[in-house]
Amino acid sequence: MGYSQGVSAEQEPSGTRRGRPRDPQLRAQVLTAASRQLENAGYTAMTMEGILADTGIAKRTLYRWWPSKAAVVAEAILEGFVSVPENRIAHTEDVWEDLRNWLESVAVSVRGSYGEVLRAATAIGATDAALGESLTNAFARPARADVIARLQAAAKRGQVSPGADLDAVVDLLMAIIVYIGVSRDDAARIPGALGVIRLGIEP
Repeated sequence: MGYSQGVSAEQEPSGTRRGRPRDPQLRAQVLTAASRQLENAGYTAMTMEGILADTGIAKRTLYRWWPSKAAVVAEAILEGFVSVPENRIAHTEDVWEDLRNWLESVAVSVRGSYGEVLRAATAIGATDAALGESLTNAFARPARADVIARLQAAAKRGQVSPGADLDAVVDLLMAIIVYIGVSRDDAARIPGALGVIRLGIEP
């Protein structure tokens, strides 16, 4: 997880309102303030009022450009105002070592500021399906494709059963990441969890 394609001005996330063109400088100030508050306070605690206080932008202007906290935070994430690590999976001779290293790397990321991004994306998706879809397209789907490609390569080398349901395997791997991100638990059980998956898909 951790891939950002960004969005153009013509492809703003659903939830932003059309109308008078937004001032680029004020827009950057708002998105910077949102990213700072997300990191410092977390998505649940941050508010539109806090963004107003941080930027001095008029309340009417803020709500005309972004109708909700979810909209401004989603745009800040998608536009790169929030740091999101790439965390691509390696392709070595050992797929299980690659998967373990990848999971542990992501676990380190989600215990830091990226964990708040993950929790924010989960909360946004629960309240705004369109914004949640935008975040999924930017981060979750590219990450899934990367891991599936690694598993497909392993299947060609005889390290993974050719009949294995790779989508289900990736679902389990992503569930581990989400659990660590939401619970803030440590990654000590990653090798054990990966061992269970390995038993199910090794030839």
